Amino acid sequence: MDLSACGPGDAVRVLAVGLDDGMRRRCRELGLQPGVVVHVTHRAAFGGRVVAVGADRFALDGRTCAQVTVEAADAPVPAGVR
Repeated sequence: MDLSACGPGDAVRVLAVGLDDGMRRRCRELGLQPGVVVHVTHRAAFGGRVVAVGADRFALDGRTCAQVTVEAADAPVPAGVR
């Protein structure tokens, strides 16, 4: 599933970020990278989400959310991702 399918209160683990190199690098700088658990705090306009990574919060637009593949945080961590 992708991040745009998640709602407020959901905790999900990032599996992949399918963006171009520049945007993927920016997401990594914000802490949004494979293996990280993010918490969806708010649903924003036009499909966007506000997410928390640790103590940091930031907003992602709907197009970006659709490119972030996630799974439920209680699922086992995939091999090679920590």
